[in-house]
Formats: sequence, structure tokens, C-alpha cells
Amino acid sequence: MRKPLISPDCIKKIETAIKYEQGHFYLYKHIAICMQAVGYFGAQAYFEKESLEENEHAYKHVNFLNDVGVLAKLPPITPEKEVPKDLYEALELAYENEKDLLDYYKGVYKEEVVENPEIAEHLNFFIRAQVDAVGFYGDMLALLDSEKDNPNACLVVDAKLKELAA
Repeated sequence: MRKPLISPDCIKKIETAIKYEQGHFYLYKHIAICMQAVGYFGAQAYFEKESLEENEHAYKHVNFLNDVGVLAKLPPITPEKEVPKDLYEALELAYENEKDLLDYYKGVYKEEVVENPEIAEHLNFFIRAQVDAVGFYGDMLALLDSEKDNPNACLVVDAKLKELAA
């Protein structure tokens, strides 16, 4: 391999981002299975699609590291400990995980861009994606909260998720 164009600390942070993205890949597969088990087939399809997108995100990091002269280390995936029992819990779990990753990316940006300016453009894609994800899951949770007296609210959200998965 060539001499890396970014600092060792920055490399570790991108490898941590790979771990986050692969963790989300696995988490969304897990949520899809859980949603299938409780009959939310739209949510199942949506989280299957999201899982694939998270895997693509992990490989964007792998490719970036390759471009800056680093062989990426792929971390082991940790099994999920939480099992969402319903659609609300699934959306809440997704929201919390996406918000955590947004905070991580913002921290990496703040800490690394001055010393490693080539990382700015790379991170901008992920920060935008995280803002969109946090906003989307927040909107779905707000919809369910506002319709808590409506027994069909989860079915409406499930149908919306199915539409988005198509």
C-alpha cells in the first residue's frame, strides 16, 4: 500500500464509521425480520432496502480509505440485543441509531477536517444522509404520536414504508 494521505487517527475514525454502517446494515436486517414476524410487511420491505443502503455506505468508506492509501479493516458485526416488538419500537430504534451516527459524523468532521481537508467532501455525503434519516424517522414517530388514538395509524405508516421500499 502507498503511504496514507490521512492521519492514523483519522483512519481509525473512518474504520469506526465502517463499523457503524455495517452495524446498521445488520440492525435493519434484524428489524426487517422482526417486522415480518408481527405482520408489518411494508416495514419489512423498507428495512430490507435500508439495510442494503447501509452496506453501500460502509463500502463508500472502504473505497475512500483505498483512495487515500489505506487497506480498510472490516470489523466483526455484533448481534443485536434489542428486539422491537412493534412498528413504533422499530422506528424509535432506527431513529436513535441514526441520530447517534449523525453525532459521530459531526464529531469526526469537527476534529479532522482542518488536518485532513480531503475528508470534508467525503463526510458531507454521510452527514446529509444522516440528517435525512433522522428527519424521516422523526417524522414517522411524530405521525404515530399524533395519531395514538387511531388504531389504524401503524397500518398507514406501514403502507407508506411499503411505498418507499418500492
